[in-house]
Order: sequence, then structure tokens, then C-alpha cells
Amino acid sequence: APLETEYYEWLEVTPTATQAEIKKKYYVLALKYHPDKNPSAEAEDKFKQISEAYQVLSDPKQRHQYNELGAEKNREDNAMVDPAFFFNQLFGGERFVSMIGELNIISDLTQAAEEGETDEEAAAKNGKAIENDAHATDKEKEERKRKKEELFKKQQEAEERRVARIKELSDTLKQKLAIYVENTEADPTTALAAWEAQVKAEAEDLKTESLGVELLHTIGSVYRFQAKKYLEKQEFLGGFRGVYQSFKETGQIMSGTYSTIKAAMDLQRTYIELGKLEENAIPPEEKQRLEEAAAKKALEVLWKTGRLEIESILRNTCNVVLHEKNVDKRILRRRAVALKAMGDVYSHVKPDPDQVPNPFMPFET
Repeated sequence: APLETEYYEWLEVTPTATQAEIKKKYYVLALKYHPDKNPSAEAEDKFKQISEAYQVLSDPKQRHQYNELGAEKNREDNAMVDPAFFFNQLFGGERFVSMIGELNIISDLTQAAEEGETDEEAAAKNGKAIENDAHATDKEKEERKRKKEELFKKQQEAEERRVARIKELSDTLKQKLAIYVENTEADPTTALAAWEAQVKAEAEDLKTESLGVELLHTIGSVYRFQAKKYLEKQEFLGGFRGVYQSFKETGQIMSGTYSTIKAAMDLQRTYIELGKLEENAIPPEEKQRLEEAAAKKALEVLWKTGRLEIESILRNTCNVVLHEKNVDKRILRRRAVALKAMGDVYSHVKPDPDQVPNPFMPFET
């Protein structure tokens, strides 16, 4: 038996729980107590506890050490656990940052929620929303002006971060593609085969991360589509093909957006249902079932929202890489060939049969 069981208790699992069971419970509790989603006084402390416990119990070596020796007694009780830890873990951890950057999904959702709450508070305070400045007092006008300026500043800062993110990702991608692009002395078929072998080795390593296969499929789909669009434009009647590809791309974006909105509305209905049932005395088993169902739908919303962001940022990244000014067209073409090959490999990655799956899969990806 473990020397201590506190971490297991914080995650509400038994000391004999499997890694899949620990991950599943962590997802449920992290979504329930994340400070950005839960305003209660206990949420922040609870989130710190489950994050601390998961960081240890999710690693077999650290878990074994904890079972043998217990937790470090000299840890700082007030040490802050970064709330972004959970979401970074969900989207592949640090391994995918160089490919997709730091996701803005949580900060964007938090900002939207804060703006929504502010509008609701103003409406409740005034009895109704102020429809135009003609019915507003000078103080109210000044407050609305201040909020607009704050919002504009936040949007400017977000755009600056987006531009910097695209530059960093495009620079990294160009360096990566250079392995093939600069290999001009080797036979073209041999060079491409060597490049594909290297990409496959990388993909096999990355796919074991959280949502690794799904992330690789998403990244690969964008790489392949953008490279194919570039290469087809260089061919005879390429302009007409480019128009078709643009329409196809727009359709995919609209479809993804609709799917995300639909999932978000379904999640909202689930939370409303759970809230109503919690007002009455329901069996613990039923409550756990509903919480897990809500957590699964919340993960689906986060995944689909994050995927839209990833696809958008990668389209811009590929555009920079494939249409860089003052670069020889032969180099741009070789970049496109390498990018398409990478996209093909990523898009066909399959999980290992013994790989521990995301406990809330399958949801539509």
C-alpha cells in the first residue's frame, strides 16, 4: 500500500487506479474546478490540489516514488499551479508548441465571458440595456467609452501576438523544411524518401502525446491542403484550380465553425440539466454520470474551438512560408513539395493498439 494516499484522495481515485482512470478523473475535476469556469471560493484551491496530484500520479516514475516515499514535505502550500497546465496537457503539452504555438482559446473564452458578464450587470443595474447615447448620462457615456477603448486595446494586443506567433511558427517551419529544400545534390526520389522517413519518425514520437494523433491529423490536413493549392497554381490552368480550392477551403471553415457552435449549445443544455438536477437530491452515481457527460462535451467544445484556432494560424503560417517575397520560386516549390509530404505523413498517423486513449474519446474530431 502507498505510504500516503492524499494525492489519490484529491483526485477521487483509489491507489490501484489505472493511468486511464487517473487521466479520466483529472479531466472531470479540472474542468469542474478550473478558475476560469468556476467562480466559487473553493475552486482555486481545489484546482491547485488536483493539478499537483495529477502532475505526480500521471507520471509512472513519480507515482512509484510517491507510493514509496510520499510527497515532499517541504513543498510550499501556497505554490501556484498554472491554470493553463490543464489545457496545455490537453493539446499535446509542450511538444506541439513549436508547430502550433501557445493557444489563445482559454484567454479568448475568459475575455468573452467577462465582457458578457459586464453587459449583463449593466443591463440589470439600469433596468434595461442602454440602446443609444441619447438616453445615457454623462457618467454612463464615459464608462462606455472607457470600455470600448479597453476592448480596442485588447484587440490590438491580440493582433500583435497573432502576428508574432505566425512569424515564429513560419520561421520554425522554414528551418524544418530546409532539411529537404537544401538537399539538392541527392537524387530527388531518394531525397524525398529520406525526408518522409524523418517525418514519420517524428510523428511516431509525437502521436503518444495527449490528442497527439488528432493534432497531427489537423496539422497534416492544413499542410497538405495549402501545399497542394500552391503546387496546382503553378500548373496549366492553375488559376482555375486555385479558385476551386479557395471555395473548398471556405466550405471547410464554415463546416468547422458550425460544428463548434452546435457542440457549445449542446454543452450549455447539459450544464443546465445538471444544475436543475443538483437542486434535488440525486444519487451519487447519477451525479457522477452527468458530470462525466458534461466533461466529455466540454472537452469536445475545447477541442473543436482549439482546432479552429490551429487551422487558422497554420493557414497563415503556410501562406508566409510558400509566398515569401524575394525568394527563388524553385525554393518555394521545394518547400511546397516537402510540406505536402509532411502533411501526407501526419494525416495518416494511426494510434498504437496499446496506446492509452483519451478517456473521453471518441468524440467527433
